Formats: sequence, C-alpha cells, structure tokens
Amino acid sequence: MKKSLLCKVLAVAALFAACVPAFAGKYDSWPEKDVHIIYYTRPGSGGDTFLRNLAVAVKDKLNGHSIVIENIIDPSGAVPWGRVQRAPKDGYTLACLSTTVVTADLIGHSPVKYPDFADICALGNDPQYIFSRKEMPFNTLPELLAYAKANPGKLNWGTAAPTSASTICSAEIIRSTGIDVNRIVFNTGGDTLVNILGGFCDIGVGEYMDMRPQIEAGNLKLLALVAKERNVLNVPTTVEDGFNIVFERARGLAAPAGTDPELVERMAEVFKTALSDEKFCKYLSDEAIEAKYMNGAEFLASYDQVAKTIKDNEAALRGKKQ
Repeated sequence: MKKSLLCKVLAVAALFAACVPAFAGKYDSWPEKDVHIIYYTRPGSGGDTFLRNLAVAVKDKLNGHSIVIENIIDPSGAVPWGRVQRAPKDGYTLACLSTTVVTADLIGHSPVKYPDFADICALGNDPQYIFSRKEMPFNTLPELLAYAKANPGKLNWGTAAPTSASTICSAEIIRSTGIDVNRIVFNTGGDTLVNILGGFCDIGVGEYMDMRPQIEAGNLKLLALVAKERNVLNVPTTVEDGFNIVFERARGLAAPAGTDPELVERMAEVFKTALSDEKFCKYLSDEAIEAKYMNGAEFLASYDQVAKTIKDNEAALRGKKQ
C-alpha cells in the first residue's frame, strides 16, 4: 500500500514538473505594472509615432499592463534621457533613443553620454533621404552634385536641429563631396520642409514620415536614400550612386545603466514580439522604416558608427570652416 501511494505521489510530482518550465527566469513576470518610456520630442514626431505603434503591438505581452509614453520636450535630450539614467533599475522607466543622444554628447557636451545606458534592443532603421522641390533641375544625387559644383554658393541646404540625423547626414554629404552650398539649420524637420516648399531652401535631408504627404502629392521628390541598399520606396542609394555615405538610424530602447542583464534580456524578448505583429510591420513599411532587430550590443555598435561620422564632421557641426 505504501509503495502504491509513493508511486502516485511521484506520478503527480512528475506531471507537475512537466507543466513548469525547467529554467523559469526570475523576470518572467515582467511587467507587473505599467512601463514608462521617455522620449525627447513632441507627440506626433517620428520617434513618438514609432513608440505609440510599438506600445499597441506588444499590448498583449504586458500581463494586462500598458506602455505609457512620456514626452519631455528638449532638443538635446539631456533632461528626459538624464531622468532615465537616474531612474530605478527595475525596468519600469525606459528611454527611446535616437542618434541625437550621440550628437548631443559629442557636439553639445551633454551630461548624458550615449554609452551610459543598458541598451535593450532596436527594432527599426529609420533612414534619411535627400529631397528637393519637384521643379528643381535635378532628379538624382549625381545631378544635384553636378549642379552644385556648376553653381557654387547658390543652393540653400536646409537641415533640422544641430543635433539631428538630418544635420549629421548633410554635413557628411557636403564635406565628402566638396560642394559649396549655404547650409541653414532649423529647429525641426517640419521647419525645413516648410521652407523648401516655400522656396526659401532648395535641398533637405530628412525622414520619410515628415515628407510623405508632400511626396505623395507630387510637391517634393526623393533624390537619394542615405544607405547601402534600396528599401520599399526603391529610391537609388548614396552607395549605389558611387558615394560611400551611409547613415543608419536605429530606433530602440534602453534602460538605466546597471540594470540586471537578465531583466534586459526579458525586456528585449517582449519588445521583439512587435516584429511579429502584422499592424506594426505595416506601419514600418508604410513609413519606409526597415524592420530590423538588433540586440543591445548591436544597437550600441550602430551608435558607435554614428559617433565616428560625427567626429569626421565635427568642425562643420560646430559651425566652423573645415
């Protein structure tokens, strides 16, 4: 009888063990409350829209909780990202990073240093495009450069804030091709767009989301994609046109430095599921954002490459003659 009872106990124990993961992680229950993601631009900006679509895509993976997007508007990002760096290392206050965090550090001497985070993952590459008004007498990057060289000092080249990807790319293009243009720095990509449409500027560099309505209306044209390979828009790339000019702007998430690597891994696991969400992938495709997963180390390495581009163009980014 005792032997029979023991067998039953062991059978029940075996059944229970089979239903429980052999190596349950200590953060499998994350999140246990709402997760706050801090961003440095206004609601409706490219990064903000990315975050809001991401929040919807992972909603079912949050154990009944939500992602709360907090917009703390600061062109340098120092205030919002500094808040994340000082936050508890519990996975409930995160940052959405952009290449501005690299520029603000290297050019603006921001107290926020881009390596001083626990990088979680990146989920998309939001590239930059060279664009102009439809009536300008060039349709490709080589034609633009030929026109600029034949008309030195005549073209007005607009970019967004000094710390933006638009400004970094513009400085690299202008320096590496040796063209003579008037570079005008605005506060935002929207300001650049308005001035190009109004005829005050001729050329711009920016993200597709900002210019999409005007491209679709036929008021603007894309001259080149600052990348190695074409994307869904099938625009010729800078590399394809014979120029070794590449800029990858990864959109991703980071936690305060010192966050437990196991927790970072758990968060990456949750956020990665967004790339399996049909609506999120459609959003990325519609905005010509490349769906691309990078783990924390790859994400940081992409920003190291941005840092190199910044250092190569430091004089121009500081407003000095090269």
